[in-house]
Amino acid sequence: MKFNISNIKAVFAVAALGAASCTANYEDINRNPYEVTGEEMERDGYAMRSFMTTMQSWVVPTDRNQCQFTDVLLGGPYGGYITDANSGFNTGKFSTYDPQSNWSPVFYRVVYTNEMSNYSELCKVTEDENAIAVAKVVKVAGVHRVTDTYGPIPYTQVGTGVNPVPLDSEKEVFKAMFADLDAAIEVLTRNRAGMISTDADRVYSGNLERWGRLANSLKLRLAMRIVYTDFTTEDGRTPQQLAEEAVASELGVIADNAGNAMYMGFGKDGNPFYVCFFSFKSGEGDHRIAADITSFMNGYADPRRASYFNEATFSGGGYVGLRNGIRIPDDERINRYSRYNVTASTSLMWMNASEVAFLRAEGALRGWAMGGDAKTFYEEGIRLSFERCGVADQLAAYMASAALPGSYADPAFGHDYTNLSTVTIPWNDAADFEENLERIITQKWIANFPLGSEAWADYRRTGYPQLFPVVVNNNPDITNVQLGARRLTYPLEEYEANGATIQAAVDEWLGGQDKMSTRLWWDCNPRIR
Repeated sequence: MKFNISNIKAVFAVAALGAASCTANYEDINRNPYEVTGEEMERDGYAMRSFMTTMQSWVVPTDRNQCQFTDVLLGGPYGGYITDANSGFNTGKFSTYDPQSNWSPVFYRVVYTNEMSNYSELCKVTEDENAIAVAKVVKVAGVHRVTDTYGPIPYTQVGTGVNPVPLDSEKEVFKAMFADLDAAIEVLTRNRAGMISTDADRVYSGNLERWGRLANSLKLRLAMRIVYTDFTTEDGRTPQQLAEEAVASELGVIADNAGNAMYMGFGKDGNPFYVCFFSFKSGEGDHRIAADITSFMNGYADPRRASYFNEATFSGGGYVGLRNGIRIPDDERINRYSRYNVTASTSLMWMNASEVAFLRAEGALRGWAMGGDAKTFYEEGIRLSFERCGVADQLAAYMASAALPGSYADPAFGHDYTNLSTVTIPWNDAADFEENLERIITQKWIANFPLGSEAWADYRRTGYPQLFPVVVNNNPDITNVQLGARRLTYPLEEYEANGATIQAAVDEWLGGQDKMSTRLWWDCNPRIR
């Protein structure tokens, strides 16, 4: 049987998630009884291809409604990339820390459910170790965004028959994700010259070697995520050792833009970001670019702006973002701010070579063996980003610039803000650790646009970049708007279906506090208080 994405595309828009809980009966969610039978699907690998492509479609959701919730309304504002421009959202939204009850569950009850259930089904219909290895990588790519959002989630006992499935601590989830990546890397390295069906792969067209590099790159990303914890794997490996393994492995990590993990191929609606910026709200779009990123890039006179944004239509033109967390006015001037320069055919990015170079720069800054020094990888991260944006000829001037991040002057609604960051572009060997860390994360943030969930994770982990505080905070649990939201609360539906299971996880691993201000296990940087 096939998991039909179209059955759930408007579920959250109408606040009807269905009766089944993903931790109790996740395999039954979104089944379409009218699809082809299991026997028919087994012909010519149809089943494997179906489950694999469905898994891939949920890493960054290709469904326009679900992507709006996870990456535009949530990741976009919390990562300083995107803001809301539809006054109909004023009754409760992520950017003011009071999301409506049907907004918060999407990562948990849709993305997580689809990744885990389709992975389980794929393993039932194929014994192809290459396909299973790729599916492990896809699963981690999607599910780590879920645990980064809520904290403890079910992982190690999914598919074992336990009902309801208990939640694992974040530490156990990370142990299991590293184990999945290690197992996948072993297979993909050994069979690097092989392929899976191109019809089953909308990222690398079946190329196992590229999947192996993505697996190593994800391993590096996740090792850096937990750098401030006391984490060790079952066999005693630390985050540093895991990161060093990733870059030193036979296949290595993503090192050029040809290896970027980009999802290709959409349905009739095209890229979901395009729909959010240009189709919703009667063609005006529900969203605009955030003042945070335009201000930083304007201050730097960053030539990548034309690749990222459309010019504003105010009299002065230029690239003008909108402050996050405002009360959105019902005013036509809201439509004049810059939008994302995206088309219906633009690929969805999962991970790019620039991010990997910046991860290596941070590792080298920490004294880890990354195959080079921090300055070299930092400059390579910027170079790769300029190359991807088609402005490589302007790299030298940018790298030599003494410019500072820009402050924000709102041309319409008076939400001005003085940028607190004074970080410059050129590498500074004489600077202390924190200054160069801010330098790395700020440039990584610019290069990673529009991966808001990843930017939010870096912001919580390091405190960088120095994002603008929201204008309106409607959540009494969040008393420090500079710290902002640290996670999402568990869906009410999970409490209704599996209250004891959820509460046990909250009590044991979240200090009894299921709040947006509650810190995740890896959110423990002693500098951020």
